[in-house]
Amino acid sequence: MAELYVQYERTPYFDRHSGMTMEEYHEAIERSTCLYVGNLSYYTTEAQIYDFFARCGEVKRVVMGLDKFQKTPCGFCFVDYYEPNDTEAAIRFLNGMRLDDRQIRLDRDPGFVEGRQYGRGKSGGQVRDEYRTDFDLGRGGFG
Repeated sequence: MAELYVQYERTPYFDRHSGMTMEEYHEAIERSTCLYVGNLSYYTTEAQIYDFFARCGEVKRVVMGLDKFQKTPCGFCFVDYYEPNDTEAAIRFLNGMRLDDRQIRLDRDPGFVEGRQYGRGKSGGQVRDEYRTDFDLGRGGFG
């Protein structure tokens, strides 16, 4: 029988800024109900994110990623669910779907900590945006 969804494979990503060892980081991810959402349009609102992710369960909170200098959205957010099963469902069903005309990318996150909502790039946005050379009008910036 065909699978209704593709099994999500966790990325080998490790956040060196987390203050955790790699083992602690992966253990935190396994029990976390938090998601990192990437490749958002700069114009996507919190309300759109709540509505989109509510398809998989009750959303506890959404934390928008902000440019650390301008305090404007910079293309990512964190979504926190109440239940781990809802987090898994979101990864399985929503990863790669389109939100605000952008194909979003989801990864489990060890949990939001104050200060992580700000971009880590030298310009204040995301680091990866500093290496992009194409202006994407749909996103609202480079990349």
